[in-house]
Amino acid sequence: MKRFRHNLDRFLARWRDDSSGATAIEGVLAAVMLISWYAMAYQFTDAFRVKTANTKGAFTVADAISREKAPVNAAYIIGLNRLFDFVTNAQGETWVRVTSIYWDADTEKFRREWSYATDGKPPHTDASIALEADRIPTMPVGDTAIVVETSMQYSPLFGIGLGAGSHQNFVVTRPRGPRVVWED
Repeated sequence: MKRFRHNLDRFLARWRDDSSGATAIEGVLAAVMLISWYAMAYQFTDAFRVKTANTKGAFTVADAISREKAPVNAAYIIGLNRLFDFVTNAQGETWVRVTSIYWDADTEKFRREWSYATDGKPPHTDASIALEADRIPTMPVGDTAIVVETSMQYSPLFGIGLGAGSHQNFVVTRPRGPRVVWED
């Protein structure tokens, strides 16, 4: 039994002190860590790319409707949603909500003239616009503004650090010409 214990101790000491193959194991561990770092860096870069594209798309839609001189309708807003999808190269679900607002001096609140949203999103009401008042700049009495909201679903390629969600934007712009009117 003593001899067995001595042989076992010698074997374990040799195994502990043996450094052959350590470079290969360290290389495999380093490669796994490096690939994980590249995947995470790509995922965060892609998330910022999608967020930037969403912001640019929202401002493109807001600029397009701010230049409109003819009355707009549901088909026009649906077309703006298609423009947003094209500009952003959207891969997931998107929606666009456009609302014309004005400042009511009598009640000292923002009021909705008209609102339309795509993909089943509810249009704004006077009450829902009042909830967004802190996001809307001060307006003079009689002036109108267009509120454009966009949303795009985002699903990361890898599940490292970021989960699926949506990128949303809220853009307020003034019409460049006369007020933008709604036509049924």
